[in-house]
Amino acid sequence: MLQPQDTTVGVLGAGISGVLMGMQLRRAGIDDFVIYEKQPDVGGTWLRNTYPGLHCDIPSLLYSYSFEHNPSWSMIYAGRREIQAYVRACAEKYDLIERIRFGTEVEAARYDEDAAHWTLELADGSSVRHRMLVSATGGLTDGRLPRIDGIDTFRGPLWHSSGWRDDVDLSGLRVAVVGSAASAVQVVPEVAKVAGSVVVFSRTPNWVMPRNNRAYRDDELAAMRTPEGLRRARRPLYRDALRWYKAFRKESTGTAELREICLGNLRRSIADPALIAALTPDYEPGCKRILVSDEYYPALALEHVELVPHGVDALTEDAVVASDASVHPVDVVIFCTGYRLGGRADGRPALEVHGRGGRRLVDHLAGKPEAYRGMALPGFPNYFTVCGINGTVAYGSVTASAELETEVIAGFAGRLARGEFRSVEVRADVTSSWSESVQQELSQMSWSGDCPNFYRDANGRIVSFFPGTVGRMRRELRALDDAEFILEPA
Repeated sequence: MLQPQDTTVGVLGAGISGVLMGMQLRRAGIDDFVIYEKQPDVGGTWLRNTYPGLHCDIPSLLYSYSFEHNPSWSMIYAGRREIQAYVRACAEKYDLIERIRFGTEVEAARYDEDAAHWTLELADGSSVRHRMLVSATGGLTDGRLPRIDGIDTFRGPLWHSSGWRDDVDLSGLRVAVVGSAASAVQVVPEVAKVAGSVVVFSRTPNWVMPRNNRAYRDDELAAMRTPEGLRRARRPLYRDALRWYKAFRKESTGTAELREICLGNLRRSIADPALIAALTPDYEPGCKRILVSDEYYPALALEHVELVPHGVDALTEDAVVASDASVHPVDVVIFCTGYRLGGRADGRPALEVHGRGGRRLVDHLAGKPEAYRGMALPGFPNYFTVCGINGTVAYGSVTASAELETEVIAGFAGRLARGEFRSVEVRADVTSSWSESVQQELSQMSWSGDCPNFYRDANGRIVSFFPGTVGRMRRELRALDDAEFILEPA
């Protein structure tokens, strides 16, 4: 039944951004909040995904909260277990565990204009309410299987990388890996270590940079325990990240440099000219997600690993049929085919959100998705998102964008708790003007190129990224004005 009291803030998700939101609320002196997480622990994608080889594409020192550095990362690029442990340690340090309702799924959220609060409908049939709602759910948890013929007739084990099956021993088996993007470049080398044969189906080749991963030396770890030593270690990582940004801005020197780095990574591992040609994209670096791996190309060079430079048309009972009509008998099929962003397998949204006047969020976003600075939407008072539409800086770590946004959101939460206003809602004209200016800028950047990517919506609008640097996002967020919002008096 509905709880009689209002809790100031409800946070959806206990991954990287949700835990960060809780930390920012604590730092702002706000203790009246609850975090809802359907998994049994914190970590989000780093808890849910368990496929072998899973590492972050961002250096560990950057994939950290700036005010909670971990001076004990074991490697330059940490693996999933270490990242999840770091998030858990931060949650424990800020006493967030007591504020998290694990194993709790929120099915719907409805705004009550008379009471100026959000009612959450939980999967167990109960309801709770909050004066402010923050969505920090991310999107890399629920795998998306492609719609291909015969997927229900294949007789062997079949799964998506997001639902890895440790109960299947791949030793000596014929394994098909469908896809060649971020999860595939990590899965393929690990599968190749044990499988009898591996066939990789790559519809579109990707640019792959070397990770150059290694364990930190003891002297490096000791140096990073001092503020100055940590700054020295982070400085070159920031410079490397800006090289990506130059390519995203389509600066010729940055694009050429990134291209040569990726081609060098390819040519150092593979000698076959035909295979090199099949793995070389026909678009410039930055149009699609740039991948990072030290092991992918060496794995493709192994004798028992075959690259099929085509997509998949169908499955039979014991084989994969490629789009060039070639047939490949296999025992196991593993799909590395991306994720459903915010939706269920049956097409319904993962969470039904109803704003002012009962308007559904999915209807509000249909056709022309817009949010103000990735955080706020007109018609949805006291509702914020972390790294939402156009709310993530494209290079470096997502934690940098999330930190800036959660700091702003925590500020609004504090003002709401102090009674400075009853509700806060971004103005529609402000949102539209900002979104259009951002889209004009993004249309000149690398993601607008002629390649398939998930950064664009059905109408070609680039919805994933903020076009500027972290510094620019920080300056603009600190310059926010109350005039951009509708503040309903308490």
